[in-house]
Amino acid sequence: MYVVIDIQKKCMWCGKVFIAHKMSTSYCSHKCASAAYKDRVRKERVAAYQKEQSIQELNEPIKDLEQKEFFTPTEAGMLLGISRASIYRYMADSRQYNKSRSVQRKDTYQKKRHRYLI
Repeated sequence: MYVVIDIQKKCMWCGKVFIAHKMSTSYCSHKCASAAYKDRVRKERVAAYQKEQSIQELNEPIKDLEQKEFFTPTEAGMLLGISRASIYRYMADSRQYNKSRSVQRKDTYQKKRHRYLI
């Protein structure tokens, strides 16, 4: 047995009032449904692109750091993906650590020493 239901709904794309035969119908026509689908896919693509760009922007400072000979504790933490406090804690506990040089009251550490942390 087939029951015909007529429900008055408002199109989610164009805002026109139409008669729907199912509860799940959201658009008045195939044209509106297609336009909404294209818009949704376009927004997803833009969001994916923006996410990719933000990840690349986060990785750019790390690429600059990889070329340096000496690191500050903050830079070493960025390269390792840990906090500056963890670097200081490791340096205090580690017997492998030797301070390479101190410039203007800043501690800097050689790249070769940084590899022991990995």
